[in-house]
Amino acid sequence: MKKTVRAAFVSSLPVLMGYLSMGAAFGVLLSTSVKGAGPFTAFCMSTSTISGSMQFAAVDMLKNPAAYSLLLTFLLAVLINIRYVMYGFPFIRLFSNYPWYLKWYLTIALTDETYAIMTQDERTGKEKQLYLFCVAFFDHCYWITGSVLGAAAGKFITFNTEGIDFAMAALFIVILVDLCRKKVNWIPAVVGTTVTALTLVVFLQMFPAHINKMLLPAMLLMVGVLLLLRKKISVEERA
Repeated sequence: MKKTVRAAFVSSLPVLMGYLSMGAAFGVLLSTSVKGAGPFTAFCMSTSTISGSMQFAAVDMLKNPAAYSLLLTFLLAVLINIRYVMYGFPFIRLFSNYPWYLKWYLTIALTDETYAIMTQDERTGKEKQLYLFCVAFFDHCYWITGSVLGAAAGKFITFNTEGIDFAMAALFIVILVDLCRKKVNWIPAVVGTTVTALTLVVFLQMFPAHINKMLLPAMLLMVGVLLLLRKKISVEERA
């Protein structure tokens, strides 16, 4: 048992620095942008949401609640986190034999980095259950710790923190650049970049006062184009 827990901890170490720094960026942004928000708010959000990109988006929702209806919030949450549906498919059969509480936690804690570690594991039986739980739990704790520390530090920050919300976008840009360098399937990257740029231009020209609402139409269009090109994407991935 100790050996499995230790192995899970070692496997999660690459996530540690990333989650501490990104979580801290979220915490600082939250506490400096939303009146009354602090470490406790960051703790509650990071414990229950378990989606860094959605938490960054939620800061603007909390800051400007009048600009987001319940339906808009729901649609944004679905589109921002829709990739987790794909992540869950490889684990459907595996998780079906797990206790309900373990299945529930592993499902909601399946972040990008946790998924990457889980899919590389070749253990079986009870040992695998413990390993997967520990990886998810450690990664979850790293994010919570980073966000709480960031929110606490944000209370003492007096300089301008504008631009810190770009931290999450920067992370995905780095991932995108790495994929392009490896010459993996470029279609999703091209579609995402092109659709986002076109949507931005349209909103700047036609709806400049509603530029902060461009995310939803951009993501809807992006998902639609990717669905139309799904056969082409599958062929490229097999090649």
